[in-house]
Amino acid sequence: MNKLLLMGCLLAGLTVSGYSAACSEPTQPGEFPDPASAVTAQMVKANNEVKAYVKAMEEYIGCSGMSRSEQKKAVKDLEEYAESFNKLIREFKARG
Repeated sequence: MNKLLLMGCLLAGLTVSGYSAACSEPTQPGEFPDPASAVTAQMVKANNEVKAYVKAMEEYIGCSGMSRSEQKKAVKDLEEYAESFNKLIREFKARG
């Protein structure tokens, strides 16, 4: 019985440590292309990077153990980041 309990605790500890290692804040993509001079391929690449970053941040916010207020701030910051890129997309499309 003690061996079983010890094994269960060991496995739980490994799972938790592996889970926390997998929950790390993603790196924000570099600067956005200039919508006045960018070509379509650059905007598509940036769009894919932004989408991947937003998805990774959503996962990070869910697993990070942040307080409710920290989560709200992180979500607000993420929305502002995405909106800043959406503004550039609109500028790029208006150019064409």
